[in-house]
Amino acid sequence: MQIILELDEAWSLMSIITSYVIDNAGVSQEGKQAVRRWRTACASGTVEMDRLALALNEALGTYLDEKTTRMVRQKGRYQSVREKEL
Repeated sequence: MQIILELDEAWSLMSIITSYVIDNAGVSQEGKQAVRRWRTACASGTVEMDRLALALNEALGTYLDEKTTRMVRQKGRYQSVREKEL
């Protein structure tokens, strides 16, 4: 399985997560202001947002690679094998 977030999708995800942190996570006012400043710095179309989207895609890919298993036929039977073990 392969998941790749486009820039707009990564920006939407970042916006939802930061909004949740600001509204529900019990962060101090200073922390909320820091999150807001960071979110503003990562506005859609900025270099920082491009870097964040790339980092999100790398993290998703790494996580999926670690969790992915597949069936491989070995010696007449099928066996579940992690892709890294191949």
